[in-house]
Amino acid sequence: TYNSAPAIANLAPELGTSAGGTSVTINGSGFTTAGDTTVTFGGTAALNVSVPDSETIVCETPAHAAGTVDVTVSNSNGSDTLGNGFTFVDPPQIGSVTPDGGPSTGGTTVTITGSNFTTAGTTAVKFSGVSATNVNVASSSSITCVTPAHGSGAVDVTVINDFGEDT
Repeated sequence: TYNSAPAIANLAPELGTSAGGTSVTINGSGFTTAGDTTVTFGGTAALNVSVPDSETIVCETPAHAAGTVDVTVSNSNGSDTLGNGFTFVDPPQIGSVTPDGGPSTGGTTVTITGSNFTTAGTTAVKFSGVSATNVNVASSSSITCVTPAHGSGAVDVTVINDFGEDT
């Protein structure tokens, strides 16, 4: 019996947090359910690899430095690599919030500068746990939003996206 080497057609999602733990589904052919299938992301072994059928692999990404990496599927019949198949993204980092104050009634448009903001997925901004409105990720380093109503006093500002959060 001759068996085909694995062939990767696509995977989803194509990006996830650098902390690892993103569930990824790899579609293709020639995947073996015999327990000899391995998956690597940029040379680092995936976690919890399962092969429900010869066309599907489900695994979790390992922790990895931010950047785009190759994804390789290997088994006893060979291997296949999807070049630049997955991108690891760092969590957001807040640098500053401007202006740094406003009325307790809310409604102040603020600009948050920092890094690792992303338009992929969902981004939320909270002021001491209360959601801002009109959140707009203008770039990887700038978000604008409108403050909610809140009691007087200093508050924590948190940016949350699919890759983590920063306060």
